[in-house]
Amino acid sequence: MGIAGRKRTWIYLFTGMAAVILVAMAAITAVSLYALRRTAHQQTEDNLRQFCFAVAHFLDAEPERLESASLRKFCESLGADPDFRITYISADGTVIADSNADPNALENHRRRPEVAAALAGQEGSSVRFSESLGRRLVYYAIPHGPNVIRLAVSVGYVDTESRNIAFVLVIASVLILFATLGVSLLVARRLSVPLSVLEKAAHSYAEGQLNIRLNDAKFPKEFADLATTFSLMSAKLREKIDALDGQNRETEAILASMNDALLVLSREGTVVRANRAAEALFSVTEQSVIGKPLIQAVRNTDVVDFALSPAENETERTVELRASERDGARYALARTNVIPGNGDKLLVLSDVTRLKKLERIRKDFVANVSHELKTPVTSIQGFIETLKDGALDDKDAALRFLDIMDQQSHRLTEIIRDLLTISRLEQGERAVIAREPTDVAALFENVRNLCAEEAAKKRTKLRFECPAMPPCEVNAGLIEQAVTNLALNAIKYSPEKATVKVSATFARNDSTGSNRLILKVEDNGIGIPDKDLSRIFERFYRVDKGRSRDLGGTGLGLSIVRHIALAHGGSVSVESVEGEGSVFTIDIPA
Repeated sequence: MGIAGRKRTWIYLFTGMAAVILVAMAAITAVSLYALRRTAHQQTEDNLRQFCFAVAHFLDAEPERLESASLRKFCESLGADPDFRITYISADGTVIADSNADPNALENHRRRPEVAAALAGQEGSSVRFSESLGRRLVYYAIPHGPNVIRLAVSVGYVDTESRNIAFVLVIASVLILFATLGVSLLVARRLSVPLSVLEKAAHSYAEGQLNIRLNDAKFPKEFADLATTFSLMSAKLREKIDALDGQNRETEAILASMNDALLVLSREGTVVRANRAAEALFSVTEQSVIGKPLIQAVRNTDVVDFALSPAENETERTVELRASERDGARYALARTNVIPGNGDKLLVLSDVTRLKKLERIRKDFVANVSHELKTPVTSIQGFIETLKDGALDDKDAALRFLDIMDQQSHRLTEIIRDLLTISRLEQGERAVIAREPTDVAALFENVRNLCAEEAAKKRTKLRFECPAMPPCEVNAGLIEQAVTNLALNAIKYSPEKATVKVSATFARNDSTGSNRLILKVEDNGIGIPDKDLSRIFERFYRVDKGRSRDLGGTGLGLSIVRHIALAHGGSVSVESVEGEGSVFTIDIPA
């Protein structure tokens, strides 16, 4: 039977008490009826005994009535009631007189139990069917000298009286039963009220409503104690749950703020939990990977092999893994740790892609700066040795060599100057650079003057577009240098008679409410291959190293632009199609 089909507690209580009461009342009634019947028979025998002795006393007082004829008349006069019988029996068992039958027609009564007892000098009684009268009688006999006086009364009379009394007893029992059942029902309902209250409270506690307090003022003591215990239990549970909620929120906050990716793995190797960093690292959501094998979450066999490898006497070890190929190679430093107790395993992955990239950039920078410095230094040293070996005597050759040495020394100076600029800008990124209201149109005019000579050499058309806008709070010198670098690059890497467009727009970000200065330099030159776009702003990075060096420059111009944008709290980006041109954009708060 389901919970919905189960009976209420008060029904169980009432049914149980009713069953006990019914059985008890039935037993009491049965015992009472039995006792009543025995009492009725006993009372009948007592009455017959007293009557027997009264008859004997009467006969002793009037001996003349012991004659047969007189005795018969006496018996007939006493036995006028058909339910009552008196018999006088001689010592040999012969019936001398009988109130209900002809003595001569009656057989010898010597073997009758009550008669036999009386003939033996004792009182006797018996209940049996009378053949002569055709009904059951209660007999009682006493000795009267050598003879016997026996009285009898019909059992029907006794039974009628018993039934009358039994009827009254049954009616009284039924009334008592209904009264008792009514009281039992009230008691059961009364007991079920606190149980119902406790049940509702337990359901509320199960649903998380632990602030309910029970009013036990009208409860019996045991239920009142139970209600008090329930209230204390709910308070303790509330405290425990609040503490656990606080710990869970703290744990969630810690996991969410972790930069390291964390995965909790079951013994079977399925994902139990993943934090936000893990979702970002493997481009998944926690809900999509919970309960799934680790390989479906990370899609990297190196990570899976490491995470699921058995640790011999070891709960933590570190290994470097290739984590993802999306957006270039990504790397993670992985650590595992077995959780004590349940055997689950923690897999922690620290994204070291940026460190790897910085390490590569550092190596490339050292190699590039060494190469860039080595070329002019080697050239200068070579020409110095040539001059020492006698070239000084050839005035024209010496002057040509000195011109080359001068060019290489200027190149060294430009490289060192640009490196110092980058260093200064990097320091400026960690400090507040000086800003002042700057007229962008006037700034563009300075850029035009600085780029005019290079543009004239290649017959490049410079277009400057600057709509009316308020002065912008920027470092004018740095912004001028950044735009100049971009414009010179555009001139260098564009064919002759190309067009280089420099524009400025003033925009407002509706979501943040901040003003932005957008500077763009567009060309229709050679463009940049897609594979180089992500590294174009690195120091000394060249798309075409041979051609770039032939066109001059230090290889640091775009890196300087990037640092200038960062120093202003902005950014620089590039969009390019190889063979069609490029668009460089500086976006800074103004």
